[in-house]
Amino acid sequence: MGKLNKLLISGRFHFCILAVLILLQISSSPAAGLTDLDWRMSSSKYARAQVNNETAFHGANCADLSVDKKGTTVRARIYMDEPMPLEKIDALSLWVNPGSGDGKVEIEFYLDGDMSGRYESKDPQDARIRSIKRSWSELGFSPGQWSELDGFTLEYEKYGDKKFPRGSLNDFKGWLEGQRVVRIYITLYKDSKVPVTSALIDYIRVGDQITSFEPLEEEKVKGGPKSAAAGSKITYTITYGNNEFQPVNLVVYENYDPKTVFIESNPAPDPGTNNRWTIPSLAPGEHGQIKVVVKTRKPAAKADISGVVLGVGYTSTHGMLSTDYESYIITNKVRILAGNTSFSASVNTAIKPVIGSTLDYGEHGSGSYRAEEDLKLRSSSISAGRSLTAIQAPCTLLLPRRSISLEESWSAAVRAQNNYRELGWRDRYHEAGSINLSYRTSLGKTISYLQTSAQFNGTADRRAVWAGGFIDQRLAGNYSLEGEARWRYSSKRISGQSLDELDCGIEIGEEALEGDGCL
Repeated sequence: MGKLNKLLISGRFHFCILAVLILLQISSSPAAGLTDLDWRMSSSKYARAQVNNETAFHGANCADLSVDKKGTTVRARIYMDEPMPLEKIDALSLWVNPGSGDGKVEIEFYLDGDMSGRYESKDPQDARIRSIKRSWSELGFSPGQWSELDGFTLEYEKYGDKKFPRGSLNDFKGWLEGQRVVRIYITLYKDSKVPVTSALIDYIRVGDQITSFEPLEEEKVKGGPKSAAAGSKITYTITYGNNEFQPVNLVVYENYDPKTVFIESNPAPDPGTNNRWTIPSLAPGEHGQIKVVVKTRKPAAKADISGVVLGVGYTSTHGMLSTDYESYIITNKVRILAGNTSFSASVNTAIKPVIGSTLDYGEHGSGSYRAEEDLKLRSSSISAGRSLTAIQAPCTLLLPRRSISLEESWSAAVRAQNNYRELGWRDRYHEAGSINLSYRTSLGKTISYLQTSAQFNGTADRRAVWAGGFIDQRLAGNYSLEGEARWRYSSKRISGQSLDELDCGIEIGEEALEGDGCL
């Protein structure tokens, strides 16, 4: 989702008022930026670029650039979150407050010409243009006063290509149509006549995008997390700001996903509500955040099933219980009202699937049949007890105009799968003239077992699988079988350290296999 379609001050709404972004976070983390302009400043041995919170043009902060007598340049770097077509830039300006020295300023564009999303110096399709350096005195700027520098009044040249003509920014918009701006450098060149050259820079506008070096603009937006756990708390961070030159009144509305429940927010919502915040008279350049905590609904299931079936005829049954839950998407939406202007944003996140257990069973055949079952399903466990007796015998299926004689042999199957612990059992009986089968099973995070007792005349496949191995049996004939497979997951402490392990024991007929560390 990139930057979740950040909504910033925009001429699309006739005047620049507000930039808004909502960022989904699992826990507290840095705030999201407010515009599509990200800035970087760094100091070196002979130059300094930092945020100044003493004398700003817009808001509380601005960029403070200075270079001493041994240095040459210092710059502020502006990065576009999404490349912007050069021909669509209809505004380029910054406010400058010169300090010491008659420094020179240069604006440099790095352009992507091959749609790769970045500028590469060795790529012939990419380009780089820069303005001809102008000093503060040439621009008519006075030390200690804020003045607007309009980038469209400067002359530009193509870097590294002396044959390319110089021209205005409008000229280059036509000459390099199709090129996209990926970053902009604003460079201050030292005045060799003074020990230190310095200047303050604020309120940079590129098209309808603005940055004014406020703290909440510093963080690079990464987007919300791709997933969250079912039943967990999720924090939404709503960041708002005023990029206009007059105070504005804001109202923030949250639209919660129906699969979530509001828990708390900071600051608290308006009295009597859980989704509305009123911010009166937000000063120019001022920014703020609202942190909203919601909780996803945890899957819940409870079922108790019991019954008895008795009769002679044709039988086909199938049943399944599962504690698995599929992933789903939740959507949180925010709407910001500023006068007659409305801004909105949304973010999606996938709730992780719940890995549980599955019990699958069924019988098929004709003749005498009796079955009894007792099933229990909970959110994280399954327990079941079933017994059946079936004897093959001829039977007749009566239809409106005809009858069909049936004499099918019996088949039965049970599959108990604990996906959380990677355990599984499967018993299948088929081509049987008679079956007398009973089994009990429990599938949970700590204890899982399958007990079976069977007498049959036919064939059988029996399999047990766990992370450490498997047992597989193929039988044909007249058999009586007794078996039990049990796994218990425990957490033990050895020498002060926690050791999780799986203890297992398997008994089939008169044979036994026991061991530790099966996982």
